[in-house]
Amino acid sequence: MTTAAPPVHSDAAEKTVATIHPELVSSPSEVRKYKFRSKFLLAMAIFVAFNATMTFLQPIHFDPYKFNYKGWAWWTFNELRHTKRISNVALLGSSTMVSAAAGCDANYLNKGLDLTNHHQSVYLEDQFKKNFPGDYHTFSLAAPGQMPSDAYISLKGMVASATRPDVVIYGLAPRDFVDSTLSAPGDTDAFKYVTRLVNIDEVAQRVFRNPFGKLDWLLQRTVYLYGYALDVRLVLDENGTRFLNAVLPRPWTKTPFTWWDRNRLLPNYLPAEIHPEAVMAGPIDRKTADAKFTDNTFEYLTRYNHPDKHTYKTQMFFLNKIAEFCRKERMELIIVNMPIMLDNIRLLKPGGYMGYLQALKEFGIVHNIAVYDLNDFARYSRADFHDSVHLNAFGGQKFLDDVTNAIHRDPRVGAIVGISGETLARHKELASRKALQVF
Repeated sequence: MTTAAPPVHSDAAEKTVATIHPELVSSPSEVRKYKFRSKFLLAMAIFVAFNATMTFLQPIHFDPYKFNYKGWAWWTFNELRHTKRISNVALLGSSTMVSAAAGCDANYLNKGLDLTNHHQSVYLEDQFKKNFPGDYHTFSLAAPGQMPSDAYISLKGMVASATRPDVVIYGLAPRDFVDSTLSAPGDTDAFKYVTRLVNIDEVAQRVFRNPFGKLDWLLQRTVYLYGYALDVRLVLDENGTRFLNAVLPRPWTKTPFTWWDRNRLLPNYLPAEIHPEAVMAGPIDRKTADAKFTDNTFEYLTRYNHPDKHTYKTQMFFLNKIAEFCRKERMELIIVNMPIMLDNIRLLKPGGYMGYLQALKEFGIVHNIAVYDLNDFARYSRADFHDSVHLNAFGGQKFLDDVTNAIHRDPRVGAIVGISGETLARHKELASRKALQVF
């Protein structure tokens, strides 16, 4: 009779195997490492699969026009998004263009203008109507601090969001190419917002100056959750605010807390955000304009102090991209050298201003576009300026007259502007006929 061997305890079995075949047994730390690796790889596989699914299916449609604060770019594109007005002339430029157009309109219309919703030049429209056939609607994409990189994506954004203008008038000054306070194109308010609306793949290598910026952009393009992190946050903020307002409603008060109160208490919180009536242009008389002249020498010493060749080349690259985009979209680009004071020009490095003018002239020849130098020191005096670079209402009117006259004297550009006006007039006539047929 055979007797069965007694069962071997598991610990004993492990010891036996470990004695005979030690290479087959893992230590407890190795077992834990294996479990960690397996969980990590599983989590990565799930994340990659989820990211790929969300990227290709796009099951959630976020609103790209939403942003975490309402800066100048937001107000500009909010109006473009909702307007039914067809604009055949677009204006580009920095605060030099904003100041000239807005100040002139405030005096011309004799009323205060809220620059969160006034994005046109009524005076220039009327001047065009007097000098060229047809009708004209302008839309101003000009913004404080605008560089050619901002102007490029803003123009692309206008074409993508609303209508394609026939004529683009771009007012330029030396600061637009050598501003020492700008580190990279991607740092501006306009770039942060408008890149939500337009694709920048073709210029991405010029936007980011350091590898971290490029890595951030690459992750936004490839990782769904990373790219839409702001949108997810906005949805959560909206729902959270709605819930809190329902559960803990704000108590009634005669003096509710406003944006103005917050801005006074926390001036550095969302500094680029603006509010209706926060930026106004009002009518002004000669005496008041003279009294309000400001010496901004120190500001421009800072802007001009360390001209960066990389910044200059980058902004010239974007100016070329604007010309290429206009040619592709069949828009006539007009470059205007803005009037600035001689005192400001003297702050530039020796030969800087002449080099800038020469670069604009060569740019016009290469791209076969009009370049008008309207900085006439004999025509513009201190009485035409708010400070050394910004025209006041009187200088603004003079400048817009000069723009109109320069185009009128140019047979080729004048003919293009006239055709644009006639086309818009016919479009408006057809639209009014259809409206009458409906009623």
